[in-house]
Amino acid sequence: LNRNQQLAKRRQMPVEEGVTDNLEELLTQAFSEDPALWLQATTDFRKLLSKEKEPPIQQVIDCNVVPRFVDFLRSDIPELQFEAAWALTNIASGNSHQTEVVIECGAVPVFVALLSSE
Repeated sequence: LNRNQQLAKRRQMPVEEGVTDNLEELLTQAFSEDPALWLQATTDFRKLLSKEKEPPIQQVIDCNVVPRFVDFLRSDIPELQFEAAWALTNIASGNSHQTEVVIECGAVPVFVALLSSE
């Protein structure tokens, strides 16, 4: 490994090591009764899924939070809709099985409805 690869590897390690613990906390927030926590959790999930190298797409899917993101697309909170849409598109950008999860959770008709709304 060259120096840049070693630095990149070291920078990513804490994120990777803490992903599982962080996911549990984010899930608690996403399924809470507090819309402010929904937005925070969804934003944090989106940031995890936006990692340039090896985003934890499958780990997020395995948390069964994708249907919750689809629910958030139906929210009347525009910021929550935005973050949920971004998280879902990041998940759909994975492999074909990961894309299929987003489709099976009913995201496509909700995206279409959002795009056709004013």
